Amino acid sequence: MGPENEARVGVDPGVACHDGTVGAQVPAAPESRAAEGRKGVSLHWKRMAVSMILGLAAGVAVILLFNPHVDDDVETAVTATQAPGFLVLALVALAVMLIADAWSLLILTRIIRPDVPWWRVVGVAFEAHLVGGATSFGGIEIPYQVVVLRSLGLTVSQATSTVMVKGVIHTTVLVFAALVAFIPVAGSPITTLQRWILLGVLGLILVGWVIGTLWVRRPLGMSLLPAAARRRVASFADALREFRQMGWEVLAKVTAAQLVYWVCMFSLIPLVLLALGYRGRLVPIAVGQAVLQVLMPLSPLPGGAGVAEVGYLELIGRMIPGDIRVASLIMWRVLTWLIPLALGALAMGLRGVKRHE
Repeated sequence: MGPENEARVGVDPGVACHDGTVGAQVPAAPESRAAEGRKGVSLHWKRMAVSMILGLAAGVAVILLFNPHVDDDVETAVTATQAPGFLVLALVALAVMLIADAWSLLILTRIIRPDVPWWRVVGVAFEAHLVGGATSFGGIEIPYQVVVLRSLGLTVSQATSTVMVKGVIHTTVLVFAALVAFIPVAGSPITTLQRWILLGVLGLILVGWVIGTLWVRRPLGMSLLPAAARRRVASFADALREFRQMGWEVLAKVTAAQLVYWVCMFSLIPLVLLALGYRGRLVPIAVGQAVLQVLMPLSPLPGGAGVAEVGYLELIGRMIPGDIRVASLIMWRVLTWLIPLALGALAMGLRGVKRHE
């Protein structure tokens, strides 16, 4: 793949390259990072485009399967919008949500590098939405952020720990929000089967956390790892200890930012529904969205495509009038998938322009 359709970013010599090799742990000068990127992580734009097409196709297929007359329903719902001001509020909530997420990453990054430009870190957070929303099977945004943070002067363990600590707090807040679905007074919209699926997903997350924590804390577990992996895990644990030494204030700030993120996220569907004239109960809608956010990573397609649409129609669609069901789904997907993806592409483009000035 040539330079015209491939974007490469600098990578630490100790990070596994795309050909599977791993370089020596030798600090690289800032001016050499571009050269390192030539043998490091790369984004293949054609593959990302194919993934996006597959994701959009899956979403459209689900919508058409559940509602063949989608064009009539969307036109009727949009023209019947009673309170467009709620759509403005939804856009504001989306902006606050994205800023809170970027602020979390900035807080953790500046613990290690207080002099790092804030706009560079914000750009990394925005670009992660593009990478995560345009690539299949998910998770690629994690190593991508690590690589770009390396270009800001962080070591491998520092960059990895920064991204992982943010991710753990992000997921923990979501898990606690999803557990509200099991409280009877919350008006949970999930069925018995969906409740068991949710319990299974949450159980796997809990088991992963426990096993991971015990594994790195026990000499036996560390000894079973390959030497290269053992060094990575040890450096990651050292960086985590560095974060813990910063006190509870940092943890509180990041947790607060993630709470703001999820509150804004859970407000999007209610705001969209209010704009379309819905005046029913909103708490079950928010609870249903929390459950949906836990289930979406089960999709191998970008942006949770397929699972997101089916989950929306099954969890939330059953609680709202049929004439606004599909329109609200489309508007929600635009807010939570397409707009963040477009902003990430803009951030990546601006970073490329800045680099070549």
